[in-house]
Amino acid sequence: MKEALQPFLDKKKALDDLDYSKRHAKGMLSARERVDLLFDKEAFTEIAPLARECDLAAATKAGETPRDAIVVGYGKINGRMVGVAAYDMQYRAGSMGKICEWKFTRLKRLILEQGFPLVILTEGTGARLEEEVSSQGAYDNPQFSNLVCLSGYVPIVVAVMGICVGGHANITAIGDFVPMTENASMMIAGPPLLKSKMGIDTTLEELGGARKHVEESGMGDLLVADEDECIDKIKEFLSYLPNNCNEAPPVRATRDDPERICPELRDIVPTDLRFAYDIKKIISGLVDDGKFFEFKPTFAQNIVTCMAHMDGRVVGFIANQPAYMSGTLDTKACQKISRFINFCDCFGIALIFLQDIPGYYPGPQSELDGIIRWSTRLLYEIEHATVPRFTVMLRKAFGLAHYGMNSLGMQPNMLVAWPLASFSAISPDDAVDILFGRVLAEMENGEERRQELVAEFKAKTTILPAAEAALVDDVIDPADTRKVLIRALDMAKNRRPGHPYKRRGISPI
Repeated sequence: MKEALQPFLDKKKALDDLDYSKRHAKGMLSARERVDLLFDKEAFTEIAPLARECDLAAATKAGETPRDAIVVGYGKINGRMVGVAAYDMQYRAGSMGKICEWKFTRLKRLILEQGFPLVILTEGTGARLEEEVSSQGAYDNPQFSNLVCLSGYVPIVVAVMGICVGGHANITAIGDFVPMTENASMMIAGPPLLKSKMGIDTTLEELGGARKHVEESGMGDLLVADEDECIDKIKEFLSYLPNNCNEAPPVRATRDDPERICPELRDIVPTDLRFAYDIKKIISGLVDDGKFFEFKPTFAQNIVTCMAHMDGRVVGFIANQPAYMSGTLDTKACQKISRFINFCDCFGIALIFLQDIPGYYPGPQSELDGIIRWSTRLLYEIEHATVPRFTVMLRKAFGLAHYGMNSLGMQPNMLVAWPLASFSAISPDDAVDILFGRVLAEMENGEERRQELVAEFKAKTTILPAAEAALVDDVIDPADTRKVLIRALDMAKNRRPGHPYKRRGISPI
């Protein structure tokens, strides 16, 4: 038996001795080194390490492909089971071959059966041309269908750690968290193809560099300096989440008093609506130990989406950011919120809205960008979310956009307001100009009368009339916001029933 086993041991030993010095010179790790960095020590089990390229690939273009250019397996990350697939760019450019994807399919079937998170460390050039420049490339390959089946069932991380073209780029759209290293890029087709077929001369960075995707397209969630930081952020992200959608998110032990008063919150929000402030200071003051995990911090900065803990329970915050575009909601902000609501609802994470909204962002470009559909998509996601939802009105709620920040019409589990809060279909000064602008323009004392009317309208929009009509649950001291939210979270532990009378909704987008 020992003699029979030895050839297999020798082949495995050869895998450990593969030369990755060229990658190391670029400051990049091999696929297996990335996996070892991700998992607890001696806690990883590899699937099919002896796999190699199929005969068609070898016949089309000679060259060995250890592991068929992918490391696949499962193991423990901070003591919990996680699956991983790490593409190996050094061999056949990390391309997706038949055996490579069969290995990945084996893992995805195990995850579907056992229900644990999936991490994909992606870097590669898409389809393997040596195998798929042939009608036999149309074989029954479930690589995308089985990944889509896992979406919403288990947390999926897709880390972009180099060049990702074609299929490698496509899989990022299924990821719940997509960190990108600074040297990374992703695109449907690379510069050589664009040059030869379309006459477009461009570079990887111009076409799909990491900054472009984390700041402009929103395809990336977070820009990280290097592979070490990328792995650290993956571990941090997973720490907030359950293994699958049928489990509750993990509760984190905390010494932060649930009844803690937050007096600093009284002084953050200016009374004058013309002045901005940083909403992250309020979030930091509310959550356990001041810590939160932000999604897409450099994309659609007019809205902040993040996970945090309140008395140990995982919650999701959606907050207008007055320090950027006055906190208005444009199409990118609506996209960011909609995706975040969908994500939190899948994994049982209650939502807290911090509302200081002047309205949707208007203008010709907004209309071309689809603000009507995207703002409606936002309402669609809120209504279809079954997790508990809570709203705190901080300062203002103007226009239709208040619905997009979970106002009373969206049936929040709790709606409270700070004393400076105001509510109106439009800002008082704009209302006066629309209703009386022409008349005032013809009056000698038109500006004086305008200010009087604005003052009258402002008096109507304060939160007091709403409180007297029981349209808010309470008007609270900002310092009490943490304990008020935690008590509401303790009350609302169950999901809503959803919409059992229909099969599914038809999304506006």
